[in-house]
Amino acid sequence: MPYDETSWSYPEAEGLYDPTMERDACGVGFIVHIDGKTTHQVLLDAQELSRRMTHRGACSADNDTGDGAGALIGVPHKFYKEKVKEESGVDLPELGQYGTGIIFMDKETTTQSREQFSSLAQTVGLSVLLWREVGSNNSCLGSMARQTEPVMAQVFVVPSEQGLAEEEVAKRMFMLRKMATHQIPSPGVRFYICS
Repeated sequence: MPYDETSWSYPEAEGLYDPTMERDACGVGFIVHIDGKTTHQVLLDAQELSRRMTHRGACSADNDTGDGAGALIGVPHKFYKEKVKEESGVDLPELGQYGTGIIFMDKETTTQSREQFSSLAQTVGLSVLLWREVGSNNSCLGSMARQTEPVMAQVFVVPSEQGLAEEEVAKRMFMLRKMATHQIPSPGVRFYICS
């Protein structure tokens, strides 16, 4: 099973190797405010935790490509409200009346993936308010990671009807995420919602 460094997909099944058996397996560190306060300090502390855990990160054959790290944070509503208004002139609804997420896609299939995501949203009573391009700096990526770097886009989704309870909005967002992650990715189409 030859390795294709330009492809992000798993190799074909061969011998004892079965790509359907691949699973994510990563270490987890937690930085929280026990009282639930939302502060930028939590993110700064998470960055420091990540820096101190470099010995835990996997490194690829080029000795320069790691397996990545991320932070799961609360929605910074005030920041997004200002940024979205500034960039696109769109007013975000109140917190709890929209959902947002970062999605990784391929350059070649981005339009197709966005259209399919929008269609799925409609089936659960949601609509895409806007897609926002996410700035990135790939100068720190290893050569292998740079060859398969995805397009990163942020999506904002709102209920199609007004007056839904926050719990109902969250339920529909969950349904959309599950449907999208199971129906959009396919051979040649990378679509991954960061968690």
